Amino acid sequence: MTVGELFTALGWLTGGVVFLLTARQRRLATDGMSIVAAWGFFAAVLGAKLTEWAAEGFPAGIGDPRSGGRALLGGIVFGWIGVEGAKLRLGIRRSTGDLFALALPAGEAVGRIGCYFNGCCYGTECDLPWAIWQHGAWRHPAQLYSSAVSVLIVFSLILLKSRLSREGDLFRCYLVLFGITRFLLEFVRWRESLVFGLSPMQWFCLELVAGASIWWYALSRRRKVAV
Repeated sequence: MTVGELFTALGWLTGGVVFLLTARQRRLATDGMSIVAAWGFFAAVLGAKLTEWAAEGFPAGIGDPRSGGRALLGGIVFGWIGVEGAKLRLGIRRSTGDLFALALPAGEAVGRIGCYFNGCCYGTECDLPWAIWQHGAWRHPAQLYSSAVSVLIVFSLILLKSRLSREGDLFRCYLVLFGITRFLLEFVRWRESLVFGLSPMQWFCLELVAGASIWWYALSRRRKVAV
């Protein structure tokens, strides 16, 4: 196992541990929630692998979560489908997003260090003092930027948690923070294709922030009307 593979595996492990700790804190560490988390985990790994395959060709070791699967978008989408599928099968109706709100950025903070050592998700060329040599040029350490931003998101959510009383708000807050920060980080990441000056991921981030904000606002209005 290489250093990059080790940190990639540790990223998944970190997310799982944070999920478990959050579930215990909220007194939701039940067998049902363990099944939901397992479905989400395996669906996220599969989604990340399949997205990477579609973008770059069939990679070696597609079944091994240590060996890549760096397509975060695919992981998030498939992970969400896995979680909702498990909840539907088990008859769980309550929101579970808050359990993932800290787990996702915590896992990414560690996993992006794996990206740095793997040489994937690399940055654009620059001549800054902290530039790193990757892919034949001095570049932004975009992977380390992403790791640092994920740590900041974790601490921001911890500080905001006490102010968010409604179930699901912490997860919606994470979606907004992730969308905004990832949109900005894309400007220093290597972007192979652009659509009207933005990468596909940036367009997704704009949709994510807009969708999460509208969702958040609609729920707030509904609560006010109910009161």
